[in-house]
Amino acid sequence: MTETATQSMDFPLNIWDKIELLVGQGDEQGIYVSRIEDINHDGIVIVKPDFVSGNKLLTANSLVYVQFLKPDALYRFSAKIRVLSNGPNGLIQLHSLGGMERVQRRQFVRVDMHLELKYALLKRPPSGILAENLSWHTSYTSNVSSGGLLMKVNDEIKKGDLLLIKIGKYEEMGIPRLLAAISRRIITMDKFLYVGVEFMLDRKISKYFATGEVELLPPQVKKFTITVQSHLVKYIFNQQIMERQKGLL
Repeated sequence: MTETATQSMDFPLNIWDKIELLVGQGDEQGIYVSRIEDINHDGIVIVKPDFVSGNKLLTANSLVYVQFLKPDALYRFSAKIRVLSNGPNGLIQLHSLGGMERVQRRQFVRVDMHLELKYALLKRPPSGILAENLSWHTSYTSNVSSGGLLMKVNDEIKKGDLLLIKIGKYEEMGIPRLLAAISRRIITMDKFLYVGVEFMLDRKISKYFATGEVELLPPQVKKFTITVQSHLVKYIFNQQIMERQKGLL
């Protein structure tokens, strides 16, 4: 990897960083994921991308958007691709790097959104045990981000509680049917209680649940990975665009 190529970029990428390639536009936009193999004077070399969704094919000379998630924001740039080698382990060169833009101004931009959901108390730290029989409550959100949401709750929920959440539009949002979350703050709006929760990434589950408890959790909660969260970032970003088009933002 050359130092010059790295320094010329507005935000650094490193070897083996995960990226997402977007080809085409609209509902049929093709989405692929890959990792960086090398960075040189000609651009970025990536491993053969894996198909995620859409109907647009990724071919030589395609113009694509390349986007990647960093701790503070989602970034993207436009590029043209060229196949370097064929076969199952073929490499691709991304040309015409430039125009790097920061898609989000803060880590997790929130959008006012009314979504129906259900929640249940999983555990109340530090001495609580994992609930065996979940008591589900119907609720709705006030706003949503890729890092969490603000939702109406009853007075039983406390700060620090670990919750299980079912969001009605989980398929449209590209997230698992069930999410684990931690209650971060309790506020009152219009005499109702709302809790701000943080979604729990798969890699953080063991921080809040003992080994035996992790094994008892629904498999879906272990599928909320950083890649899934990056798709949620894109969903929230698209919601912002639609709200601006409606003149609501």
